[in-house]
Amino acid sequence: MSEKIQNNIYLLRDKIMVHTKTGGAQIKLIDFRYLKLFLKNKGYDEQKIKQNLDKTYEVKLFYKRAENKIKWKDFIRSISLEEEKILELEKSVSESYILFLKNNKTGKIYSSTGGYAHLTVQEIATTDFGIQILSRIIKLDDKALRATKERNLTGGVQGEVKIFRKDYNLYENEDYSKIYNELDALIDKKTLVEKFGFKHTDVKTNSICVVKNSFLLKKSISFKELLNIIEKCEKLFEDESNTIEINSIEKITRTDKVLLDTLFDEILRNVYSNYLNRNNFFSVEISNKEFERYFYASYSLLYFKLGKVSIEKETDGIIREIQSVFEILDEKLEEPLEYNEFKKVMLSSYIETFDENGNTLTLDKLIDHFCTEITYEGSSYFFIEKDWYIVKKSFVENVNNQVKIFLSENKYQSLQLNKWSSGNENDFNASHLGYKNTYVFDKITPLNIEACDLMKIDEINNVVYFYHVKKGFDNSMRDLCNQVLISAKKIEEDSRLGYAYLRKLYKKSSNYKGKDDYYQKVKKQFSTTNEEQFINLFKNKKIVFVLSVLDTAKKKRSLYSNIEKFDSNIAKFTLIDLSRQMRAIGVDFQVLQLER
Repeated sequence: MSEKIQNNIYLLRDKIMVHTKTGGAQIKLIDFRYLKLFLKNKGYDEQKIKQNLDKTYEVKLFYKRAENKIKWKDFIRSISLEEEKILELEKSVSESYILFLKNNKTGKIYSSTGGYAHLTVQEIATTDFGIQILSRIIKLDDKALRATKERNLTGGVQGEVKIFRKDYNLYENEDYSKIYNELDALIDKKTLVEKFGFKHTDVKTNSICVVKNSFLLKKSISFKELLNIIEKCEKLFEDESNTIEINSIEKITRTDKVLLDTLFDEILRNVYSNYLNRNNFFSVEISNKEFERYFYASYSLLYFKLGKVSIEKETDGIIREIQSVFEILDEKLEEPLEYNEFKKVMLSSYIETFDENGNTLTLDKLIDHFCTEITYEGSSYFFIEKDWYIVKKSFVENVNNQVKIFLSENKYQSLQLNKWSSGNENDFNASHLGYKNTYVFDKITPLNIEACDLMKIDEINNVVYFYHVKKGFDNSMRDLCNQVLISAKKIEEDSRLGYAYLRKLYKKSSNYKGKDDYYQKVKKQFSTTNEEQFINLFKNKKIVFVLSVLDTAKKKRSLYSNIEKFDSNIAKFTLIDLSRQMRAIGVDFQVLQLER
């Protein structure tokens, strides 16, 4: 048998926050004393090792042997005869080891594992050690990428695996809305020799490395070579001059339970403050990881419990922001809730969405719909549909620069909209009823898709503008950007399908039979326009979507020249992602800052 195997290498954290028996929190140093107790509770025993294995690193070895019931035995028993070998053993045996290597000078502890031990080590390991190594051995334009696993922050596909047929670099795969969870990259022979200390005679071909929270060379190595690679990795961290940034947002793992609990409690207290006083606005968008299914819903149900009483509330369409939940609580409850009761309601509530036939589209906990951003102890954090992310300063700087460039190139400067004197989005949209070459489609949703809030025809330049209106450049921008993308996709494909969707929009707007004043005025827009005349408005014309935003800050500021004064990083990177996706489908997209 060979003494060489492939080894994942982890870097342990320096310290960890743990819960105390009294319910508080305490910071613990991760040293050998802590590790021995930690692993004992996991069923690992320390093993005796050979003396003087290495002068630079102190070595510790732990081992676990586990017996597990074989889950498929009962199923096979219904098929196989009793005397057959397949039924002889009821349990399987798994063996795992954890190797710790502590640098005697720096105190840093590294780990390598076998069997199932990686699941244990990940609880105490740093989250991006492998990615940090890669950032020090390749350049942004190196054609090194072979495959990636990515996490999407903006909705839609939550996880994505990419396998590249041709050589790619990080520039070509850049996307601010995604985080790299894992990358497979090529390391050439020169790097293997110069950066990792392999002998020329031992390196016959290039190698692939797999980087995530660990670093793995897809190359079998001995224990001595493992020590040498760790030492070379440490030297890479001594020189920051040639480091590139691969992730500017870092996901917080579930092993940081104390921090996660603290951050979530911070959100709930901000939400509760807004619940008690509606002037203490705190932005929480309500969305779903399957955002297209969520937005296509005809109606929604919010379920929550108060004590032993179960309460539900049906709403048309979907719930888009936390303030809508407050309104439901106001309607259903006689008095405001105390904080502990409010917290129980938030944690136990569910949102279920349905199509027009009553079929369930999505069903998830209310808190799993949250999308928000907070600052805690000087750092910014995103909470997006169950997951937490810490935001690096470079991310904020890069996003601000990207938004500045996009807005300078895509500032809306055409037909005027009204000034926003007062009221909500619906009031503002309705203020345009009766204007020439202007159509109001707010709340008109054929196929559960809102084409736009307002539409204007520029007859001179042969342009049709679809305006989506938003009050506040905050976290709920993510909701609007998703809505714009869905609408743009539908309008873009509609010209190839005989304008089927726009015909439905015309019919739904012009055939209203009720007494509601707003919908009667919407219907009146078509009193002298038949269906074919309406469809002709779009033929041979350029289509432009316009995201129209009113800043709600008391002090005047400009999106175009003062983007760094706007706090919501979620709004910014969502806008960048929308612009990229609009380019991909070939639809023109501009931004208008509405005036008061």
